[in-house]
Amino acid sequence: MRSVAVVIVLTAALAGVPAGGAPNGSALAAELAAGDAAAARFDLPATLAAYRAARAAAPDSYEAAWKLARSLADAATLAHDPAATQSLCHQAAAAARDAVRLRPSDPAGHDMLAIALGRLALFEGGKRKVELGKEVKAEADRALQLDPNDDVALDVLGVWNREMAGLGWLLRGFAELLYGKLPPASLAASISDLTRAVELRPEVITHHVELGLSLAAARRWGEAEAQFERALALPTGWVTDDHYRAIARRELVRVRSHLR
Repeated sequence: MRSVAVVIVLTAALAGVPAGGAPNGSALAAELAAGDAAAARFDLPATLAAYRAARAAAPDSYEAAWKLARSLADAATLAHDPAATQSLCHQAAAAARDAVRLRPSDPAGHDMLAIALGRLALFEGGKRKVELGKEVKAEADRALQLDPNDDVALDVLGVWNREMAGLGWLLRGFAELLYGKLPPASLAASISDLTRAVELRPEVITHHVELGLSLAAARRWGEAEAQFERALALPTGWVTDDHYRAIARRELVRVRSHLR
């Protein structure tokens, strides 16, 4: 009997199957399905737990890596403590880098890395913010090369262009050392990128809010108001939507003060 048990253990090890348990592939599929179901019902803690378990079951799973990065970025968006937010952003960036390494030809990993690094840049000042911004743009550009209709990458680039438009002259000079000559109408590029994202996925609240912010930055108050109103009228489609609705409500007050 002992020899039979040894054969079972060795066979399981060679096949990647835990002795007495299910194959890693089965565990991965179950955890991914659990994470997807939790994401669909906007249960972020359960989503994170399931995707973490998926990563543990299969560290080389591309799907587990990018989906964990996405849920960590969502958690960072909703976190109120700056230290917790930064930690979540670092974790998201690490998972996204793994995703890019595992499947560099798929845009989702590049999208998530751009988002995670963009969130991190909010905590940085001066040159470090610009340096992170360079990688954000590179990842978003790569995602768009892989999929010209990638609305997430367009959203990221829209925000990036708006941030570049808001740089002071000193940081802008440093940015040009990194990027080369910056486009003269980066705010116009922001509006163009975000308009395209809205056209591709009009049901996404985030796209409308970011477009509204860029239109407001360009002092196009009426158009900004319309985007914020549209964001507030849409049904919830993702776990961070209430966060973006709060931004839309706040910005509507400001925008309407310019329309009186």
